[in-house]
Amino acid sequence: MAIYQFQMTVIPKKGVLEKYGRIPEKLKINYEERKRHFNLKQEGLLDEDDHFEDALTQDWWSSTNILPIEIIHQIDKKVKRAHYSKDTHISWKFYSQEVDNDAYMLVSEETGKIEELVFRADLREVKWTFLREMIELAATYDWLLMDVKGNLVFPKRKEVGKLIKKSNSHKFLIDPMKFLKELDDNPIE
Repeated sequence: MAIYQFQMTVIPKKGVLEKYGRIPEKLKINYEERKRHFNLKQEGLLDEDDHFEDALTQDWWSSTNILPIEIIHQIDKKVKRAHYSKDTHISWKFYSQEVDNDAYMLVSEETGKIEELVFRADLREVKWTFLREMIELAATYDWLLMDVKGNLVFPKRKEVGKLIKKSNSHKFLIDPMKFLKELDDNPIE
């Protein structure tokens, strides 16, 4: 992911309401534990019943009736499909010197349902066309949007804009030298 890309995970509102009964402002993402769990799994050191769950591993999509092909078709209209796409891992990518937007969708081999939908919008893009289109798509399908810190918002430009202003991507684009100097004192969030 390039520093100027702003990443959002798409989550169906229905799945969040089923789990919590309400829409929280933030969902828990534990990157450190996720990495530890992955490494232990790779080394064969986990019991079969030892599962890690956070906002990025939670099954938000299983209760929805959304067909992946419908969403694939909608995103195909917005950005070109990447040549490395597969049946269960669909990727989109638009890259030029000025713009770098992408998205991907994971589809369960067992259920045929969406498992994960993520997009990264290039904040250098004039008028943020791709970002606006993805926000509109999320509104159409009653989805929520989550940033890399777990902040959860409704698909409204103003709400997403608040998250962008707090993001490292925005900080970098506003003042790259200041952002890079602060890396020595503060870890990237």
